[in-house]
Amino acid sequence: MTFYLIGLGLTVGSITIEALETLKKCKKIYLEGYTIDFPYELSELENQLKLKIVNLNREEVEGEKFLEDAKKQDIALLIYGAPLAATTHISMILKCQKEEIKFNIFENASIFDAISETGLQMYKFGKTASMPKWQENFTPDSFAEIIKDNLKIKAHTLLLVDIGLELEKAKEQLRTACGNHKIYLDKVLACSKMGASNSKIYYEKLDNIPNEIDKPFCIVIPSTNLHEMEKEALSELANV
Repeated sequence: MTFYLIGLGLTVGSITIEALETLKKCKKIYLEGYTIDFPYELSELENQLKLKIVNLNREEVEGEKFLEDAKKQDIALLIYGAPLAATTHISMILKCQKEEIKFNIFENASIFDAISETGLQMYKFGKTASMPKWQENFTPDSFAEIIKDNLKIKAHTLLLVDIGLELEKAKEQLRTACGNHKIYLDKVLACSKMGASNSKIYYEKLDNIPNEIDKPFCIVIPSTNLHEMEKEALSELANV
């Protein structure tokens, strides 16, 4: 009886052979489906894996009650990208450790790997920021503070966008937040479906980036001190 935490990677066919063979012996297979706008439907994933999958919402995942099943049978939780990129997921492993539930982790690629397709050097990225979807009376902009801190040390910022937040609205929030924090934005990157064969990288002034791009997407605020290789890569790889 084991709990398997499995990374799906970035496309519907990115799961590892080892993880797929493990899923075939699981009695229950769950999907954490609330942290990202998937680039494919659940039915597509089920057809690809030839397995039945139960989609869990935020309350069900964070409640962790499904872990009790692993005391009696093999179960799995599927995570888009890498399995431990979110702090919620490491808490499951800690729960298993405390309650003596056997567990195994299957790694995979995530946006933190695929962002290197932009040509920006990985070691020059600073702290990652997350942009929540603003509400009428709730407009947190701490992500702008992270951008500002990264720019001070000449580091790039990977800005992860909340599920359900359209690019047009994300651009508006970014523009407003950076204005509030007196951050000058030159060219930024909008990256769509990274890791897929139809990924797209835009490198433009914020207003010139088209609103109609495929999900999932992220935004990158590059350092003001680009290496010559980074400049060449952006010139060759973006907007093509």
